[in-house]
Amino acid sequence: MSDNLEIKQQPSEGFLSSQDDKQKMNVALTLVLEVYRVMMGAFLLVFVPQKCGDDLCSLSEHATSDSVFNKGIFGLNAFTLFLFLILYGVEVKREHKLIHYLEVNRTKPVDNESVGEELHKIEKSKIEKIWNLDSQYYYLGLSASFVYLINAVLSTIIIADKYYDSKTITVLATNILFMGMKVYDVYSICNTKKNVFYSAYLTSRVQFNDVDPDKNLELIGNDEETPINDEKKDEPISNDSVVVEGV
Repeated sequence: MSDNLEIKQQPSEGFLSSQDDKQKMNVALTLVLEVYRVMMGAFLLVFVPQKCGDDLCSLSEHATSDSVFNKGIFGLNAFTLFLFLILYGVEVKREHKLIHYLEVNRTKPVDNESVGEELHKIEKSKIEKIWNLDSQYYYLGLSASFVYLINAVLSTIIIADKYYDSKTITVLATNILFMGMKVYDVYSICNTKKNVFYSAYLTSRVQFNDVDPDKNLELIGNDEETPINDEKKDEPISNDSVVVEGV
């Protein structure tokens, strides 16, 4: 046997599968609660108690209102929900890519430059996919937040005119608070440097700062390296400069 024989340490498939599966299950469970929260927060005209005559307004009364303004805001409620559902779709896709190609390693540094060095170990095409998803998530999150702000203000005008009792204020404030927390989460997750990727679903705010061993080109025998630069998120991707964010 040659003295120069090099033995590469192979990743433990059982451990990787366990970590990835747990993270994906957590994403699925959290997503259910997130969709419920966005439904309550977007359809303010439906879920906030309001007075129609002597009784509570029904869904049909909102949808068939004679007021053009009321119908328009009801439609804005629906559009806000639709926009946030698209946001969740991108959010879940982004999360799965991060789980698939990266991992949380508490023994390694989490700064932008150090994570960038780790990303040399991933194929360039994979880095581009993660970077593009992160950029889409950022801009879609800003758009959804802006639309929700308008939706909340205009919906409140109608709700104030149909005040029922103290529950009207309580439910309205609660739903707006829930959505406000989501908007803040999206901003804090994406308003980072290029190589900093935060998870949108793990319970505690953790950062993906290492390459998954089974995607590490150094461990699987591929010597290809990809340069990682510290460009801003809103700069276009060039053929020789791609950056990724961590979680």
